[in-house]
Amino acid sequence: MTQIPRTVLDISVPLDARTLVYPGDPPFRREIVASIRGGDSYNLSAVSMSAHLGTHIDAPFHFLERGATLDAIDPARWVSDAVVVDTGDARAITADHARAAAPRPGLSVLFRTRNSVLLGERIFVDDFCALTLDAARLLAEAGVNAVGIDYLSVESYADPAYPVHGVLLGAGVLIAENLDLRLAEPGEYTLVLAPLRIAGADGAPARALLLR
Repeated sequence: MTQIPRTVLDISVPLDARTLVYPGDPPFRREIVASIRGGDSYNLSAVSMSAHLGTHIDAPFHFLERGATLDAIDPARWVSDAVVVDTGDARAITADHARAAAPRPGLSVLFRTRNSVLLGERIFVDDFCALTLDAARLLAEAGVNAVGIDYLSVESYADPAYPVHGVLLGAGVLIAENLDLRLAEPGEYTLVLAPLRIAGADGAPARALLLR
């Protein structure tokens, strides 16, 4: 008999017109095509947005011309052992924070940072907590499955060269951004990441769940 997890925590950010976007990215738009209230037989809507809006996954192709696209990734990677690490009020995620996760091959490491208080804000804040290059290298060398963060990017807004993305994606590490970890206590979980299966995609919105 399948064991039912005692706790299922949805760590996805809702998608609507108020969902915060990375500067320059297309926002969320939903158009009502048909509605029962309007006299139609069914409700139907059309949606347009950035592939990196809300809770989403970065595939290697996002920053690597020959990197794997989202649909080419082994689906077994969307379910993994995971650990949530709380970095408190730290200004950046350092190698020490990464080391505290006891990273190992196949583990997904999610960082709950001071960014969590920004999730309710509707204005982009550019000094959010992000990974240092040393932290990214340590995680990549450990062979982790994915790295997640509770804001729009794992990368400091101050570095337009995107070295952290390059290190992680170059090592085949998936990136999960804009996770809602406010209710996620530090510790071990099973992580379910379910991105849209878009052919040739550099990334896609995802439903992210923590099971315990």
